[in-house]
Amino acid sequence: MVAGHLREKKGYYYAVLNYTDSLGKRKTKWISTGLTVKGNKKRAEAILMDARRNFNPEEPKVMNGDILFADYMEQWLDIIKSSVAVPTFASYSTTVKRVVAPYFREKEITLKNLTAKDIQESCKQKSIAEMKKVPQNLRD
Repeated sequence: MVAGHLREKKGYYYAVLNYTDSLGKRKTKWISTGLTVKGNKKRAEAILMDARRNFNPEEPKVMNGDILFADYMEQWLDIIKSSVAVPTFASYSTTVKRVVAPYFREKEITLKNLTAKDIQESCKQKSIAEMKKVPQNLRD
């Protein structure tokens, strides 16, 4: 059973559960009881005890190494979307969708077979493609 306590927030009771994840990192999970503070303490405590008994922390998702690196990068975008600023996400998204994913999808490189050399080659190809966009008279 995990540790937990009740908290009042904006006139409602919340069950707050404290646990350690599979990586040893301390985590907190807030669960709304849906009960107002006035006259519901016993019911809220019962919900807290039930939540403590039945709570199972989520196991981290294990990534299959057979996934294409391009697909992994697109999944990564979904993962980080809520944790970075909007302009940062827009930049990452553009780079992944226009440069990284097409290059690695064409090469059919999986996550477990990805090497530093593959990444260097993709950067080299991007540089060549960027140079082709620059007019000839400006390159000289």
